[in-house]
Order: sequence, then C-alpha cells, then structure tokens
Amino acid sequence: IASCLVGSEMCIRDRFNGPSLRTFNFQFRLTPRDDTEAKVIRQIIKSFKSNMAVQRSTSNLFLMAPNIFKLKYISGNGSSAIEQHPFLNKFKPCAMTAFNVNYTPDGSYMTFENQSLTSYDISMAFSELEPIYQDDYTNDYNSNDMGF
Repeated sequence: IASCLVGSEMCIRDRFNGPSLRTFNFQFRLTPRDDTEAKVIRQIIKSFKSNMAVQRSTSNLFLMAPNIFKLKYISGNGSSAIEQHPFLNKFKPCAMTAFNVNYTPDGSYMTFENQSLTSYDISMAFSELEPIYQDDYTNDYNSNDMGF
C-alpha cells in the first residue's frame, strides 16, 4: 500500500474493481388519523407493490421490466415551488429491489373501527441503474445542489 501512495497508475488499476451501483434504504411509519388517511395509506402500499412488480406483455408471452423510480429529496422554501433539496444527494434512475410492510409495528394487532390497522412500517430498497461517473459532477458543477 505504501508504494501506492507514490501515485503508480498500475497500483490504482490493481485496486479498482469497476464502478459500483449505489443502493438506498428507506423506512417510514405510516399512522392514519382518520378513514381518509387510512385509504391513502392503503393506496400508497398498493402503488409501491404494483410499480416494483414485473410486468407481462399484452400477449402474456414475455416478461417486461418493472417500473423505474426517479427519486428526489425535495425542499420547499415557503413558495409553492418544490425543488431538489440543495444539501442532500441526488439520485440516478433506480429500480426498487425490496418493499416490505410490517402490519404490526407496535407488536400487536390493533385496528380502528373501519378495520384499518393503527400503524404500518414500510421499508424499501432502491438500486441505481447506472453508476456515478466523474463527468456527472463536472457537467453539473455550478448547480446549486450537492450532486450525486
């Protein structure tokens, strides 16, 4: 390793295994306060499950890739504009690789009168579909965000 500090290009090639794809994990607790929010939470869960699933061709003979997710940390500065958060990373297009729902996050089965559970924990994992390259930063160097 000491010889690598000299700046040998050969040493860098020996240690470089190629670009890697970043992965991201997110966890959220969803707790409905009324019947309307319970229905929205059900739709959120169904939407994630549906959009990460493999699709069938119209003839049902071929499988097609699941939907691609475009993630973004957003920031509102008091105006109605929702923009990329300037101090958090950006994402390249991602595939959702996992989605899990814990229907009893408090350790016991509890429902409201409408049969909605009192709380849901969702966890999801995403993997970017292309690596980050140096020119991703140089092409966007003067932007007002953190970059990738």
